[in-house]
Amino acid sequence: MSLGTRIRTLRKAVGLTQQALADRTSVSRIYIQALESNRRTPSMKLLSRLAESLQVEVQDLVKSVSGSGRLQLEEVLQASPEVEVWYRSKKLRPRELKFVQSLVDAAISRWEAEDREDGGA
Repeated sequence: MSLGTRIRTLRKAVGLTQQALADRTSVSRIYIQALESNRRTPSMKLLSRLAESLQVEVQDLVKSVSGSGRLQLEEVLQASPEVEVWYRSKKLRPRELKFVQSLVDAAISRWEAEDREDGGA
């Protein structure tokens, strides 16, 4: 997942428009749009402001491996509107978020194991 996609996914997860994120980070909406479409690369200062506004750590924005923490949870939950309604109505604390993440990880591990078993049979 690209940096721009991570920014867009997290922005939508916290319910911000491009303009609202731009206002919070002191840049233009056009600049946010350019970031989300990977036409621009943010400075470290801007990355810090983006992370704060998106309620994640800077490393959640910049790491190249998809699928950890808040970002993976957002990706998984975007696919299910029913879960999304429940999830969006809850303000999860870091401990709760880690618990939900462990459930997602366990499910993914189980599915991968089942796929390996099916492929080897």
